[in-house]
Amino acid sequence: MEPLRIEFPIGWSMGSVNAYLFTQPEVVLVDAGVKTEACWEMLVAGLATHGVAVRDLSRVVVTHPHVDHFGLAGRIVAESDATVWICELGAPWLTDMDGMWTARMAYYRDEFLPPLGLSAQANEIILAGMRGLAAHADPVPADRLVTFRPDGALQMGGAGWQVIHAPGHAAAQTVFYQPEVRRLLSADMLLAVAPAPVIDHPAPGERRAPSLPLFLRSFDALDALAIDMVYPGHGRPFSDHRAVIARQRARIADRKTQCLELIRTGQTTVPQLLESMYAHQPPESRIAGLWMLIGYLDLLLDEGSVCEELRGGVCHYYPV
Repeated sequence: MEPLRIEFPIGWSMGSVNAYLFTQPEVVLVDAGVKTEACWEMLVAGLATHGVAVRDLSRVVVTHPHVDHFGLAGRIVAESDATVWICELGAPWLTDMDGMWTARMAYYRDEFLPPLGLSAQANEIILAGMRGLAAHADPVPADRLVTFRPDGALQMGGAGWQVIHAPGHAAAQTVFYQPEVRRLLSADMLLAVAPAPVIDHPAPGERRAPSLPLFLRSFDALDALAIDMVYPGHGRPFSDHRAVIARQRARIADRKTQCLELIRTGQTTVPQLLESMYAHQPPESRIAGLWMLIGYLDLLLDEGSVCEELRGGVCHYYPV
């Protein structure tokens, strides 16, 4: 059966987030919105439109562990017999939310943010935003969680779906592909507008994985698939996925080139580049561009166009 879209209001920059429902042969929900009363009411109403209720849910399948995609999962399992399924890479975010957010905050506060040279106010805005996100989901009891492999398979809607690990926006993100009917549940990997490459904290003793280079490699995997319809995590379903990928690749390439040209003019620090590349945004909103900017710098470093040098505790970037 075709995935049935349920749209949740979230009030963030994306405006809304999608879940997808299968009613046969068992009731399965893919993703679960954010933890608010408005989303819960929309979930109840959306399920009722298709003749089912929360108590009828058998499984909640989570594409990736961001709060707008699993926020209601804890409440769903409290009010039903459903289990929650997620790739093993993302499971700790559902069962040990406090520990994972503590580790994420410590990494940003102590390791990631200081060398960027941002103001103390900007750093606090970022950390406060994380604290706010942590309140928008409830943990899932470990005995109600089922994990699957990043290269595994799932049964939904009477069909087999291939699990494809698609890091970039999130290190643990998975998308689901049904080859017979050429459908893709694309989560936040493939949207009409490219999502930010969120920087995940690495395991202790490891280096940060560059998010935007990973994002582009995930595009390669999706570009190779035969897809007739994409069901994204945000926005309406769409076709012609290769045109969407090509458009986003071109945009990223243009902005990467702009970043390099600014570095060549002597703008060598993240604050300088952020102010120039997002000058079209109000000053208070420019910090939102940080994740893409770090991504452009990661790409330039990856291809050897720039080098990174720590001076006075602040990272500087120079053309090679």
